[in-house]
Amino acid sequence: MQLLDAAYHTVHDYPGGAPSLAPRMGKSPHTLNHEVTGNGSAKFGLVDAVKTCQLTGDYRILYAFAEACGHVCIPMPADSAADAQGVLHQMAEASREFSELCAEVCTSAADGHISDNELERIGRERLDLMGALARLGEAVLSLNQAGKPRHLRGE
Repeated sequence: MQLLDAAYHTVHDYPGGAPSLAPRMGKSPHTLNHEVTGNGSAKFGLVDAVKTCQLTGDYRILYAFAEACGHVCIPMPADSAADAQGVLHQMAEASREFSELCAEVCTSAADGHISDNELERIGRERLDLMGALARLGEAVLSLNQAGKPRHLRGE
């Protein structure tokens, strides 16, 4: 997805659209709308992009920025429980995410082609899987560290 398209859709897909989101950003709806359409001299800046992602919980701008730079984004792991149950839970989550990715790819490719919308869904599922794998890695590391004496932990 193109960066300005991502910004436009993030703003306009927010409940109430630009009129609802703009005041939370300290802007007029008219200004915010002009910034994300790329019309005129109004510019949607990096600080605005971060604030938009944080306020909406929608990370399409972040993902489009990363893609334009040849990178991907992986959600940072939340603190993992340092026990076997935490590791098993994260393993189950990673397995579920992998199965959801497989299902999306199989469904999308069944007719012999993949549309832009299908490609976007596959991309989201792929990122969800990478995030789940990162959280699994953190849970395993946490369990490893919990079993070591304090002076040998990587703290």
